[in-house]
Amino acid sequence: MDNKASKDQLIIPIYLNEKTVLDMLAIMEDGFSMVSEISSSNQDISSTNVKVGGGISTKAILDKLLKIQLDGSLQKDKNASTTSESKLEKVHTNVSLLSKFRTRLIDNDMMICKAGENLDFSKIETGDFIELEGELQKNPMIDIMEKFVDVFRMAEIFAEKPELGSKKMATEKRNSDKATLKQIKSFLDELKHTGTVDFILENPNGTLVVSAQEQYLSNDNISEILGGTFKILGKVIKVCKNNEEGINLLRKTTLNILDRESLTNFMTIFRDPDLAQFNLPEVRFIIESPAAIVIPIAIYA
Repeated sequence: MDNKASKDQLIIPIYLNEKTVLDMLAIMEDGFSMVSEISSSNQDISSTNVKVGGGISTKAILDKLLKIQLDGSLQKDKNASTTSESKLEKVHTNVSLLSKFRTRLIDNDMMICKAGENLDFSKIETGDFIELEGELQKNPMIDIMEKFVDVFRMAEIFAEKPELGSKKMATEKRNSDKATLKQIKSFLDELKHTGTVDFILENPNGTLVVSAQEQYLSNDNISEILGGTFKILGKVIKVCKNNEEGINLLRKTTLNILDRESLTNFMTIFRDPDLAQFNLPEVRFIIESPAAIVIPIAIYA
C-alpha cells in the first residue's frame, strides 16, 4: 500500500467546519471507521525486556463528537526465540479528514472547479462544490465601519487643545462625535450579530461572497485570513448570472428591508468630501453579477 502524500494533501487550515467534513465523509462512505488496526508479527532472537506504553487522546472534533480514547501497550519478553505480535492503532485528525474529503471529491469528479482553474460562472449551479484560490477581502461595509471607528479614535488622540474662548464649541463637537461613533458601533454590531462574516473573493470572471462563521476560525481571529493567498473549499448556495441580480451585503441586517434606491441614498453619508483624506475603502453594498455566495467548508494554505 502506497502511503505517500502529495503536496496538495498537506494542507494547513485557518478555517475548518469540522462537523460538515465528518457529515460529508460519512455520507460518501456510508459510515466509516475512525480507528483501524494493523497487525504485524516478527521473530525476536534473544531480546531484552522492553515495555512501551502510550496513550493517544484525540483532540478537537474527535473528542467533541466521537469521544475516542486510545491506549496502546507492547510487551516483549526475553526468550531464546519468541514470536511477538503488535497491533498499531491509527486515528484521523480533523485536518487529515479534510484532506481525505477533498481527495474523495476530486476522485469522484464532484468538484466543479479546482484552485488554479478557470471558473465559469455560467456553468456553476447551486449545490456545486468549488475550490478557488485568491486573496480574501473583508465585507466592504464592515471594513468601512471599522475604519470610521479608527478615524474617530485617531482624531481624539491627535486633537489640538482648544483655546480658552472655544472650549464650549470644542466640547459640543466632541459630544457630537461621540454620538456619531456610538451610532457607527451599533451599525457595526448589527452587521456582525449573526455570527457570520462575509468575505469577498474577486475573480477575473466574477465575484464570490464567502459567508464564514466566526466560530470555525483558527484562534477566532479574522485577521489571519486577510493579507494572504488561500484556497477556499466550499458549497455554492446562490448564483447570480443576470445583470438584474446581485448579492446584498446588508442582507443579514434590518437594512435589508430598504430598496436599492433608499440604500443608495443612505450610503451617501460615507461619500462626504471631508473624509477623502482618510483613504477609506470603496463603499458598496451590492455585489453585481456574475457573482455567487459560497458557504466555506475550509480555508487553507
